[in-house]
Amino acid sequence: MGSRYGKHEIAASVLKKLTEARGPLIMATERSVKYHQVTPPSSFCRPVIPLKVLLYRPLGRPFKMQERVNAWFALWVLFAVNTMNFFDRQILGAVGEPIRREWGLSDGALGALGTAFTLLYAFVGVPLGRLADKAGRKWILSAGVFVWSLTTVASGLARNFWQLFVLRLSVGIGEASCAPAATSLIGDLFPQRQRAKALSVFMLGLPVGIALSFAVSGTIARSYGWRPAFYVAGLPGLLCAIAVLFVREPPRGATEVYKIGGRIRAGSPYRLVLSTPTMRWLIISGALHNFNMYAIGSFLTPYLMRYHGIDIRSANFVSMVVYGLSGAPGLILGG
Repeated sequence: MGSRYGKHEIAASVLKKLTEARGPLIMATERSVKYHQVTPPSSFCRPVIPLKVLLYRPLGRPFKMQERVNAWFALWVLFAVNTMNFFDRQILGAVGEPIRREWGLSDGALGALGTAFTLLYAFVGVPLGRLADKAGRKWILSAGVFVWSLTTVASGLARNFWQLFVLRLSVGIGEASCAPAATSLIGDLFPQRQRAKALSVFMLGLPVGIALSFAVSGTIARSYGWRPAFYVAGLPGLLCAIAVLFVREPPRGATEVYKIGGRIRAGSPYRLVLSTPTMRWLIISGALHNFNMYAIGSFLTPYLMRYHGIDIRSANFVSMVVYGLSGAPGLILGG
């Protein structure tokens, strides 16, 4: 009897110390509790938290069913936004050849339209990323989607090179809001063990959007001309801008193991990021990768039309497979 009571006393003492701890707690298991028959009397239970609470991670919250539904609804909205992001980004590569012919442009001028978008996208993305750390992310994203979709529709009304150049700059400003705001939301919507999968779903918008851009824009350009292709590309984005407003924005740090909330590390965020060797290599490799990929995306369809004599729809279907869909398996397997 004394031996068994000693077990209760020890168990209650351990549980009490665990409740007083402020750092990470040692997690017991159902199995070990049953093995030691820890059923302390009520006098020992009063200062101690229930075992059901202790057996769950103490500094986080359960990923409840309603939270899961909200998270996946948000993820599919973000997937649709990212799909339209790359749809509108790639449309110039799909219909660039008829634009070049109509306005008598050189290949250098055609490439400059893509360069304008890329450079402004890169520079504006940094301050928009900082804004996403401080302001409401769904509002930033919704505004960005609205801007780039509206300017994509307006691109179909351009009458000369410089009008289209300015409009593509505006598309770059809007699209720069997508990555920082969306990835920040995903980080707070999904716990750590599910983030890679969630990000892979979000990034599937890249090959899907590019593939749809080539297929849809090429088909429309062949039948109706290049201007309606811009109108069709922009309209779904306006619907996405509205859908984003229905996403429930989670508190910052909502799915972290430790309750960090909106706290950030001291010091310059730029210096903190660049002080990580892995991040420096990612930035360099990403720049070199995109240098090649944007060139291929801009001139693959014109190359097929000029040197292989195929029409714009057929050329874009080839580009859809070669440049668009080929990246999907890597994203699925990687996530």
